[in-house]
Amino acid sequence: MGVELKIVRELATVCVTASELAAIENLIKGELTKPTFVEQFDKMANSIKECYSVTTESLQIWLAITTETEFCEKFDAAYTNHKATYLSITNRPRVASERAYLDYMLLREFKETQTAYPLLKLTFARLDEFIDKWITNDAWLAMSIENCVKMLYRFLTEVAELKQKDPTDAFTIYQALMVALRPYCALLENDRKVPDKSVVTTEAV
Repeated sequence: MGVELKIVRELATVCVTASELAAIENLIKGELTKPTFVEQFDKMANSIKECYSVTTESLQIWLAITTETEFCEKFDAAYTNHKATYLSITNRPRVASERAYLDYMLLREFKETQTAYPLLKLTFARLDEFIDKWITNDAWLAMSIENCVKMLYRFLTEVAELKQKDPTDAFTIYQALMVALRPYCALLENDRKVPDKSVVTTEAV
Protein backbone atom coordinates (compact mmCIF):
# COMPACT_ATOMS: atom_id res chain seq x y z
CA MET A 1 0.00 0.00 0.00
CA GLY A 2 1.10 3.64 0.29
CA VAL A 3 -0.74 4.97 -2.75
CA GLU A 4 -3.77 6.08 -0.73
CA LEU A 5 -2.50 9.60 -0.01
CA LYS A 6 -1.76 10.17 -3.70
CA ILE A 7 -5.30 9.14 -4.65
CA VAL A 8 -6.83 11.48 -2.07
CA ARG A 9 -4.52 14.31 -3.12
CA GLU A 10 -5.49 14.01 -6.79
CA LEU A 11 -9.20 13.83 -5.95
CA ALA A 12 -8.87 16.89 -3.71
CA THR A 13 -7.21 18.73 -6.60
CA VAL A 14 -10.11 17.84 -8.89
CA CYS A 15 -12.54 19.13 -6.24
CA VAL A 16 -10.73 22.47 -6.05
CA THR A 17 -11.12 22.95 -9.81
CA ALA A 18 -14.83 22.09 -9.61
CA SER A 19 -15.30 24.74 -6.91
CA GLU A 20 -13.41 27.28 -9.01
CA LEU A 21 -15.54 26.56 -12.08
CA ALA A 22 -18.73 26.83 -10.01
CA ALA A 23 -17.62 30.22 -8.64
CA ILE A 24 -16.76 31.55 -12.10
CA GLU A 25 -20.03 30.27 -13.52
CA ASN A 26 -22.12 31.85 -10.78
CA LEU A 27 -20.36 35.21 -11.16
CA ILE A 28 -20.62 35.36 -14.95
CA LYS A 29 -24.17 34.06 -15.27
CA GLY A 30 -25.25 36.28 -12.41
CA GLU A 31 -24.31 39.31 -14.54
CA LEU A 32 -24.81 38.16 -18.13
CA THR A 33 -28.12 36.71 -19.27
CA LYS A 34 -28.05 36.96 -23.08
CA PRO A 35 -29.43 33.56 -24.19
CA THR A 36 -26.87 32.86 -26.93
CA PHE A 37 -24.00 33.75 -24.61
CA VAL A 38 -25.36 31.62 -21.77
CA GLU A 39 -25.92 28.72 -24.17
CA GLN A 40 -22.30 28.84 -25.34
CA PHE A 41 -21.01 29.20 -21.78
CA ASP A 42 -23.05 26.16 -20.77
CA LYS A 43 -21.58 24.12 -23.63
CA MET A 44 -18.10 24.88 -22.38
CA ALA A 45 -18.94 24.31 -18.73
CA ASN A 46 -20.79 21.06 -19.43
CA SER A 47 -17.78 19.69 -21.30
CA ILE A 48 -15.62 20.42 -18.27
CA LYS A 49 -18.23 18.95 -15.94
CA GLU A 50 -18.05 15.75 -17.94
CA CYS A 51 -14.57 15.35 -16.45
CA TYR A 52 -16.10 15.51 -12.98
CA SER A 53 -18.78 12.99 -13.96
CA VAL A 54 -16.08 10.57 -15.09
CA THR A 55 -14.36 10.99 -11.72
CA THR A 56 -17.44 10.34 -9.61
CA GLU A 57 -18.65 7.49 -11.81
CA SER A 58 -15.31 5.72 -11.45
CA LEU A 59 -15.62 5.87 -7.65
CA GLN A 60 -19.31 5.29 -6.99
CA ILE A 61 -19.22 1.50 -7.26
CA TRP A 62 -16.43 1.35 -4.68
CA LEU A 63 -18.01 3.85 -2.31
CA ALA A 64 -21.22 1.79 -2.41
CA ILE A 65 -19.42 -1.15 -0.77
CA THR A 66 -19.70 -0.24 2.90
CA THR A 67 -19.72 -3.53 4.83
CA GLU A 68 -17.37 -6.48 4.98
CA THR A 69 -20.16 -8.76 3.74
CA GLU A 70 -20.68 -6.60 0.65
CA PHE A 71 -16.93 -6.47 0.17
CA CYS A 72 -16.62 -10.25 0.22
CA GLU A 73 -19.59 -10.73 -2.11
CA LYS A 74 -19.09 -7.90 -4.63
CA PHE A 75 -15.45 -6.85 -4.74
CA ASP A 76 -14.05 -9.59 -6.97
CA ALA A 77 -16.59 -9.10 -9.78
CA ALA A 78 -16.32 -5.31 -9.56
CA TYR A 79 -12.53 -5.51 -9.68
CA THR A 80 -12.55 -7.83 -12.71
CA ASN A 81 -14.83 -5.41 -14.57
CA HIS A 82 -12.76 -2.41 -13.51
CA LYS A 83 -9.55 -4.08 -14.64
CA ALA A 84 -11.01 -4.53 -18.12
CA THR A 85 -12.36 -0.99 -18.46
CA TYR A 86 -10.32 1.49 -16.41
CA LEU A 87 -7.92 2.40 -19.22
CA SER A 88 -10.83 3.57 -21.37
CA ILE A 89 -11.89 5.83 -18.49
CA THR A 90 -8.55 7.65 -18.38
CA ASN A 91 -8.91 9.04 -21.91
CA ARG A 92 -12.38 10.55 -21.47
CA PRO A 93 -11.30 13.66 -19.49
CA ARG A 94 -8.77 14.58 -22.19
CA VAL A 95 -11.41 14.28 -24.91
CA ALA A 96 -13.85 16.36 -22.85
CA SER A 97 -11.14 18.95 -22.15
CA GLU A 98 -10.36 19.31 -25.85
CA ARG A 99 -14.04 19.88 -26.58
CA ALA A 100 -14.26 22.38 -23.71
CA TYR A 101 -11.36 24.36 -25.14
CA LEU A 102 -13.06 24.60 -28.54
CA ASP A 103 -16.25 25.75 -26.83
CA TYR A 104 -14.22 28.30 -24.85
CA MET A 105 -12.70 29.72 -28.04
CA LEU A 106 -16.19 30.21 -29.46
CA LEU A 107 -17.28 31.83 -26.19
CA ARG A 108 -14.40 34.28 -26.47
CA GLU A 109 -15.87 35.57 -29.74
CA PHE A 110 -18.79 37.12 -27.83
CA LYS A 111 -18.37 40.83 -27.14
CA GLU A 112 -19.47 40.22 -23.56
CA THR A 113 -16.07 38.69 -22.83
CA GLN A 114 -14.36 42.01 -23.69
CA THR A 115 -16.24 43.98 -21.05
CA ALA A 116 -14.51 46.72 -19.06
CA TYR A 117 -16.83 46.18 -16.08
CA PRO A 118 -14.34 45.35 -13.27
CA LEU A 119 -16.18 42.37 -11.78
CA LEU A 120 -16.65 40.65 -15.13
CA LYS A 121 -13.22 41.65 -16.43
CA LEU A 122 -11.58 40.01 -13.41
CA THR A 123 -13.82 36.96 -13.67
CA PHE A 124 -13.06 36.43 -17.36
CA ALA A 125 -9.36 36.73 -16.54
CA ARG A 126 -9.96 34.07 -13.89
CA LEU A 127 -11.67 31.90 -16.51
CA ASP A 128 -8.77 32.43 -18.94
CA GLU A 129 -6.28 31.23 -16.34
CA PHE A 130 -8.47 28.26 -15.44
CA ILE A 131 -8.70 27.16 -19.07
CA ASP A 132 -4.99 27.73 -19.70
CA LYS A 133 -3.73 25.82 -16.67
CA TRP A 134 -6.33 23.14 -16.14
CA ILE A 135 -7.95 22.48 -19.52
CA THR A 136 -5.65 23.15 -22.45
CA ASN A 137 -1.90 23.88 -22.30
CA ASP A 138 -0.98 22.15 -19.05
CA ALA A 139 -4.18 20.04 -18.97
CA TRP A 140 -3.77 19.55 -15.23
CA LEU A 141 -7.41 18.56 -14.71
CA ALA A 142 -7.29 15.63 -17.13
CA MET A 143 -3.89 14.65 -15.76
CA SER A 144 -5.13 14.69 -12.16
CA ILE A 145 -8.13 12.53 -13.03
CA GLU A 146 -5.95 10.15 -15.04
CA ASN A 147 -3.54 9.83 -12.11
CA CYS A 148 -6.41 9.26 -9.70
CA VAL A 149 -7.94 6.50 -11.85
CA LYS A 150 -4.62 4.75 -12.46
CA MET A 151 -3.56 4.88 -8.82
CA LEU A 152 -7.00 3.67 -7.75
CA TYR A 153 -6.51 0.64 -9.99
CA ARG A 154 -3.13 0.00 -8.39
CA PHE A 155 -4.70 0.24 -4.94
CA LEU A 156 -7.55 -2.10 -5.87
CA THR A 157 -5.06 -4.62 -7.27
CA GLU A 158 -3.20 -4.64 -3.97
CA VAL A 159 -6.48 -5.05 -2.07
CA ALA A 160 -7.50 -7.92 -4.37
CA GLU A 161 -4.23 -9.72 -3.65
CA LEU A 162 -4.54 -9.19 0.09
CA LYS A 163 -8.17 -10.31 0.04
CA GLN A 164 -7.09 -13.77 -1.08
CA LYS A 165 -5.04 -14.11 2.12
CA ASP A 166 -6.99 -12.08 4.67
CA PRO A 167 -10.39 -10.67 3.65
CA THR A 168 -10.86 -8.82 6.95
CA ASP A 169 -7.57 -6.93 6.72
CA ALA A 170 -8.22 -6.24 3.05
CA PHE A 171 -11.60 -4.72 3.86
CA THR A 172 -10.14 -2.64 6.70
CA ILE A 173 -7.56 -1.11 4.35
CA TYR A 174 -10.13 -0.71 1.59
CA GLN A 175 -12.68 0.96 3.84
CA ALA A 176 -10.11 3.39 5.25
CA LEU A 177 -9.55 4.83 1.79
CA MET A 178 -13.25 4.95 0.97
CA VAL A 179 -13.90 6.93 4.17
CA ALA A 180 -11.20 9.39 3.10
CA LEU A 181 -12.59 9.73 -0.44
CA ARG A 182 -16.27 10.06 0.43
CA PRO A 183 -16.23 13.75 1.58
CA TYR A 184 -14.41 14.79 -1.59
CA CYS A 185 -16.90 12.95 -3.79
CA ALA A 186 -19.73 14.68 -1.94
CA LEU A 187 -18.09 18.06 -2.55
CA LEU A 188 -17.63 17.23 -6.20
CA GLU A 189 -21.28 16.29 -6.59
CA ASN A 190 -22.35 19.44 -4.75
CA ASP A 191 -20.19 21.74 -6.89
CA ARG A 192 -21.64 20.22 -10.04
CA LYS A 193 -25.19 20.81 -8.82
CA VAL A 194 -24.85 24.38 -7.56
CA PRO A 195 -24.94 26.09 -11.00
CA ASP A 196 -28.01 24.10 -12.01
CA LYS A 197 -29.80 25.22 -8.86
CA SER A 198 -28.96 28.85 -9.53
CA VAL A 199 -30.41 28.60 -13.02
CA VAL A 200 -33.60 27.05 -11.68
CA THR A 201 -33.89 29.80 -9.08
CA THR A 202 -33.42 32.53 -11.70
CA GLU A 203 -36.02 31.00 -13.98
CA ALA A 204 -38.46 30.61 -11.11
CA VAL A 205 -38.14 34.30 -10.28
